[in-house]
Amino acid sequence: MSLIKHYLHQLETMNRSELQDNMIQQILDDMDIKTMMAILYDNMSESYDKYSDSELMEEVKEYYPHLLED
Repeated sequence: MSLIKHYLHQLETMNRSELQDNMIQQILDDMDIKTMMAILYDNMSESYDKYSDSELMEEVKEYYPHLLED
């Protein structure tokens, strides 16, 4: 059995969700904290870019009101 066929067979017999979870866990285990923080920052920035100005302001008021103080 070729290597590709072997991996395809494994994917067919494994639960995709379980495989994906295991892969993500391994990726995270292999990362240092600086890399994790950079990825998390980028993900959060992309998410907050989708907020309107008023939605962003409400989020800040609710969770981080000290950011609005002079």
